[in-house]
Amino acid sequence: MKIAVISPDTHHLSNIQDILAKANKPYSIVGIIGGVQQIVAVVEQEQPDLLMLEGQDFSPADLQTLNRITSRFPELGMVLLCPPQPTEHLLEIMRAGVREVLSTPLDSNTLIKAVERFQQRFSLARMPVNQCKVLAFIPCKGGSGATFLATNIAYALAALENKRVALFDLNLQFGEASLFVHDSPPTTSIADVARQIQRLDGTFLASSMIPVLPNFGVLAAPEEPEQALEVKLEHIKLLFQVAMQHYDFVIIDIPRALNAISIYVLDLADLILPVLQQTLPSVRDAKRMSKSFHALNYPDEKIRMIINRYEKNADITLSDIEETLNMKMFKAVPNDYAVVNKSVNHGIPVVKLEPRRPVTKMLQEIAHELSHGVDQRSLFKKLFS
Repeated sequence: MKIAVISPDTHHLSNIQDILAKANKPYSIVGIIGGVQQIVAVVEQEQPDLLMLEGQDFSPADLQTLNRITSRFPELGMVLLCPPQPTEHLLEIMRAGVREVLSTPLDSNTLIKAVERFQQRFSLARMPVNQCKVLAFIPCKGGSGATFLATNIAYALAALENKRVALFDLNLQFGEASLFVHDSPPTTSIADVARQIQRLDGTFLASSMIPVLPNFGVLAAPEEPEQALEVKLEHIKLLFQVAMQHYDFVIIDIPRALNAISIYVLDLADLILPVLQQTLPSVRDAKRMSKSFHALNYPDEKIRMIINRYEKNADITLSDIEETLNMKMFKAVPNDYAVVNKSVNHGIPVVKLEPRRPVTKMLQEIAHELSHGVDQRSLFKKLFS
């Protein structure tokens, strides 16, 4: 990976180069004295993968220049090194297409970790194009556990089945999927991608997701509910067109409300995995959802119902549910409230936290079957049918 460092200060430039050199990584490092105005020449001449720009302040004119540069070179990763900035200014910097801002004076460990994060994203985005399976998890009733299953099965596909996995949280107003597998709030969301949709490619998508594992990222829902209004159907279509070229699985955590975006995703999905529990309201809503899928002309083999928090001796049995819905359940995930609650509260996937528990073994089984047993349509048919 090639890194270009631009700084107006010779001493600062030398310090940054020294830190990167001591990382003992096969980085090719180019140092240039200058500022924002030198970026285009440096990018065209050196063709770096990552550009680090050091400075004291970045004016509105500088940010406009950065925006033009990131739009012109969408695959270029850019990191700013500057004194701590007010939140409002940081937002303006991010809107200009800068993916990370590091405060100066620099801590060597912070700088190296930032480069390593970009290296992971850079490598992931350049993996070969392949056919992709789209799986949509949808709750039959609120609180069914669809988000828990979507996030943990996505993690299992990546960690245990060695698949490249992207998870999109399409619960746009109140989504919290990232918190199920990561212990920090997201810094970038699907709304941020929508604002810069003209820059969308594999590298930009990877850099916009939380890197849970090198081969598993989560594109978070917006932090503020009103930002959901910025995400349009045309953004979602482009998002899938790009994602399906770079990942083995795209996992969707989708709310149960049927609208233009959710119906598009359900149409596109290889499998729809509704999640219900052994309660009368949940089964009743599953029946309603099943009728909606029938009205949308989805074939039976596309639907894989999952019972979550399953208990063998519950009042409503597995056979009761199958008889009521007139379909076989795909899987029944055993109830293990204490372990699941601990997993969710700590943001650690249960597969990692408690690998030997019955609930974990079932999630592993589901991931394995999804990895090896899903019929695959061609990418061309998915995108243009």
